[in-house]
Amino acid sequence: MRACRIFLRRASGSARPGTAASAPALERPKEPRPTLAEWKSRASKQSPTLNLDEALYVAKMAGIYTTQEVQLQIVRSPPFSPREAPFTLENFFEVTDRDEGADSSLHQGDEEDGRPGWESNLEDEKQKAFMSAHPTIHGAIERYFRPDLPPKFWHNGEEWLARAEGRGTRKRASAHAVICRGTGLFRVNGEQDMYARWPQIYNRMDVVQPFKLTGTAGQYDVFVEVRGGGLGGQAGATRLAVARALLEANPACHDRLQRGFCLLEDTRQKMSKQAGRAGARKGFPWTKR
Repeated sequence: MRACRIFLRRASGSARPGTAASAPALERPKEPRPTLAEWKSRASKQSPTLNLDEALYVAKMAGIYTTQEVQLQIVRSPPFSPREAPFTLENFFEVTDRDEGADSSLHQGDEEDGRPGWESNLEDEKQKAFMSAHPTIHGAIERYFRPDLPPKFWHNGEEWLARAEGRGTRKRASAHAVICRGTGLFRVNGEQDMYARWPQIYNRMDVVQPFKLTGTAGQYDVFVEVRGGGLGGQAGATRLAVARALLEANPACHDRLQRGFCLLEDTRQKMSKQAGRAGARKGFPWTKR
């Protein structure tokens, strides 16, 4: 302790404590005091920089996750109930409020098919979820996971086949119609147009009636091959063939086609001329002599 005092006295050039020596004056710093921002910048420069792997590890240790990682954790998690379907990316943000009657129906048996009520309700919910799926997602799933299925498209909230065919008859005429996804082109027996084949407007109205009832006008290209009969019979046969093709493309349009009697096959035929008569029923005039 004494040696420290002697060193301080010699450095300051002062005499003993009893002498009347003045204290040395404090010198003013040459550089100004740094601000808070400068202190922070100096501290950041001195701190080590983390690479990508280290930053990700620190974020995981701190409990920080991205939105995609949270969604994957929710999707990969097991279902919350054995009677409920697991969450999906489409609806895990939505909370569906159930009615009180729906909860009580889970414990009641289904009298029609003998299954418990919760099984039938689960199948109905699965069917509704399948029908309400987004067309883009539904099409991508079928394109990549079910390449064996025929191509389809969505129109007015319904799924239609991109190609279908049907056959129809009327009187002595028969028709074979093939509908393909297009813009409303109509060809009869190769390159003949519908207006040239059926000049009468009521024949053309019969042909296009199935498209009007199903709301698919301008969605398909139609290629028809007709043979036998006259213009009226060929128009009726084409109407039935197109209606059957649309029914094959989308079975859900059955009621609309049936409402317009487009699926009704008219089997009436004209009776041929009989031998010994002027016609099928008409006879020759009788004379006594």
